[in-house]
Amino acid sequence: MDAIRAMLDAAYIQGLFGFFGALIGAGALILSIRVTAKNTLDAHKFEKLAEAKRDSYLELIKSWFNFLLVFNSYQKIKEDIDIKIQMDEFFYNLSLSFRDLTTALHQSSFISEPQTKEKILDFTMKLTEDYFYLIGQAAQYFLIEEERDDISLQLMVFMDEYGFKCLELQKDLRIEIGISEDEAVNLRIMEKQKEFAERIKNKIMKIRNRDFEP
Repeated sequence: MDAIRAMLDAAYIQGLFGFFGALIGAGALILSIRVTAKNTLDAHKFEKLAEAKRDSYLELIKSWFNFLLVFNSYQKIKEDIDIKIQMDEFFYNLSLSFRDLTTALHQSSFISEPQTKEKILDFTMKLTEDYFYLIGQAAQYFLIEEERDDISLQLMVFMDEYGFKCLELQKDLRIEIGISEDEAVNLRIMEKQKEFAERIKNKIMKIRNRDFEP
């Protein structure tokens, strides 16, 4: 009888060990699944965020170049169309392009890391202040014919400086989405941009002075 009792007790104890072992194993499996699921979800979120940043930054670049194209159209005055009609059309198109640009800037700042967000907001605020200068100069260009050459030159220099600011911001955006940067290459690009802007400015001034030599 004692032997049977001992065998039952041993079986009971072994069963308990087996039961708790199964519980521990199941708990470990559940924990492993939860950790894996969380890591997968985090990786998915990171991937989606990276895609959102890329799309926002590309849209920002597109909006900036569209703004430049619209703004630089102020020089295309047609002699056979009323100047007021041309002004109204220009400022309407400019306001739309500026709205799209500032929307893209705010969208990009919203999705960026704090340091990049601050740089984008600084750029946005400075551009918004300078926008009033730009529209004022453009209005004078339309209305004061004898000052058009001087105004055009001033605006060209002003927008060149903005081009360099954009290169700096573009570098930060590229870093934000994990694209490698080379400072030596960036400096070369900056110098090439400056030289290019100077050559274009000289060519425009030559054409206005009716100097068509290369």
